[in-house]
Amino acid sequence: MFFLVAGSQPRTSTAAYCCTVDSRKLACRMRLPSSSPATARSRASFITGSPFVYIDYFGVSPQRYGWLFGLNIASVMLLWYLAIWFSGLPAFVIPRPERVLEVLWVDHAFILEHLMATLQVAAIGFLWANVAGIGLAVLFDLLPFTRHMLMPAAITLRNVPYIALISVLMLAFGDSILSKTAIVALAGFFPVLVNTLQGLRAADEVQLDRMRILNASWWQTFSQVRLPYAIPSIVAAQEITGSGSIIVAIAAEWMISSTGLGYVINNAMQNYRGDKVYAVALLATSLSFLIYSFVHWLGRRLDWRAGDPRR
Repeated sequence: MFFLVAGSQPRTSTAAYCCTVDSRKLACRMRLPSSSPATARSRASFITGSPFVYIDYFGVSPQRYGWLFGLNIASVMLLWYLAIWFSGLPAFVIPRPERVLEVLWVDHAFILEHLMATLQVAAIGFLWANVAGIGLAVLFDLLPFTRHMLMPAAITLRNVPYIALISVLMLAFGDSILSKTAIVALAGFFPVLVNTLQGLRAADEVQLDRMRILNASWWQTFSQVRLPYAIPSIVAAQEITGSGSIIVAIAAEWMISSTGLGYVINNAMQNYRGDKVYAVALLATSLSFLIYSFVHWLGRRLDWRAGDPRR
């Protein structure tokens, strides 16, 4: 059988859907009309058994990003020096930027050793957060009644003070990587869950109707329609969870660990080494910014709606 139907594609002009079905596979392709301004930028294909999205995204020039990055650095340095000049606080409270950079260079071996421990905690916790968040969202989509059973528990975990969670996990597992990664996962899974669930529900009703007409299975509908529509929301959650996992890992290490950047901060505070505290804070901030920028760039590449001039 062969179907040619016209549907209203959200955030773009009218799109044509060509669908074929036989005893072996079902395939749907969305083609934007040649008159659409998004044609040169975005094309989406959904194929059973091998779902993928092809994107040709023309982004902002690297020169503009360079100017913006330089402007951000200059503004931070200006505010830093103004805080030193007008606050009158001693150097161990607000050290000069060159002193902080000197600490990063002189103690780079010590800081790098503990940085690896922090990255390990953040990466494992980030993975757990995504497995739990995306897994629950898919479960809620497959079995809607489970949302009423499990969502209250997820909201409760999200709102339990982290200090209480750290204390309980410390009593249960001690100063172990399990306790620290569990804190990172608990802090990050809820944004992933909410965004993924919202994205799965944002699928175009026209496309869902076509899949029902073709008697598509739940997996075919999920992989070819719901998941591609959920990609922008999932990426948005990664911007929050990915960049925040570094900060949460450092906070967990500051409370219960003898390794990691959190431990370095704690040790520096005990020795009135404000320059080392600022050095770790600068390193953590830079890492979070890089992670956010990479995830944002990757999301623009994966978003098949990026060619819409209204976005």
